[in-house]
Amino acid sequence: MTNFQVSVVVPVYNAAGFIRQAVESLLIQPEIEEIILVEDSSSDESLLMCQRLSEEYSLVHLYQHPGCVNRGAGPSRNLGITKSSCRYIAFLDADDFYLPGRFAAAKTVFALHPDCNGVYDAVGMHYEDEASRDRWREFSIVGEGVTTVQPGIEPTDLFDVLTKGGRGHIHLNGLTVKRNILEKSGLFSTIPGLESMHEDTDFILRLSSVGSLYPGNIKEPGAMRRVHQQNRVSEPRPEKDIHRDRMRQQFATYRWLKRNGSPQQRQLAFRRLVLDWNRGKTSPGYFGRLKSLLRLPLRLPAALHEGHYWYRLAQTGWAIVRNDWLKLK
Repeated sequence: MTNFQVSVVVPVYNAAGFIRQAVESLLIQPEIEEIILVEDSSSDESLLMCQRLSEEYSLVHLYQHPGCVNRGAGPSRNLGITKSSCRYIAFLDADDFYLPGRFAAAKTVFALHPDCNGVYDAVGMHYEDEASRDRWREFSIVGEGVTTVQPGIEPTDLFDVLTKGGRGHIHLNGLTVKRNILEKSGLFSTIPGLESMHEDTDFILRLSSVGSLYPGNIKEPGAMRRVHQQNRVSEPRPEKDIHRDRMRQQFATYRWLKRNGSPQQRQLAFRRLVLDWNRGKTSPGYFGRLKSLLRLPLRLPAALHEGHYWYRLAQTGWAIVRNDWLKLK
């Protein structure tokens, strides 16, 4: 495929010890025309390292947010996208790295499918040391091994599959998209509390709802996620905080689909939202589920307009009558 030129957006925050390897793993990819570093007001020497790399390599361009403030990964990626110029855009976290031939499969898939808006490849894991491995296994909220999606999923079915879960995930490090799809999907969310946690999940779901995303190489990794002691995703956190952040993502995705998605996509997202909302209930049994459902409209008033909400409410109420009250008589 000719004219396959890629801009890679790299948000950088406290990654002074990793950013050089990240950038040099990009420089060996012949398809990359520009590397956009967005330094997000780090407290270590990341800015100095980025400045050195931009002086050393002509493909590396460095940006910061106005006022040099910290904005989070999502807004940093957005700034990088707006500063990029190539038809194709890919992403890399500053503490991760690409493997040689990262875009070989994506280039082929884009050439074979004119309707293709994006390609997703597998992403592997690189453990920095044994302590990082142990920390990941004990506290990580995502799985271990290669991050990929099961084969045989048509682009038209991908949104449903990702929303329902159970058949894998797409990691940003393995995603390549055409710039024009972002006019439909929008950029990364800047909702407070979502800009640095689960904003990638929301972004990928929106992409899959409006575009055709095809699998590339979903068996062999084209990029590696580095596991180290500073990973946010494996930082020990209370279960209630993990549930809160997951629900923030689902609320955001649902509200976007309510404005931009199809009725079927909105309804599916809402059903998954209700399922996960009830998993965070504080009281056991059907009474706990009922209390949880009654609280939902306080956080999401639009739930009152969803038929599935009333169905679940009636179903739970009847379960209480059937299993508790009728047994007492």
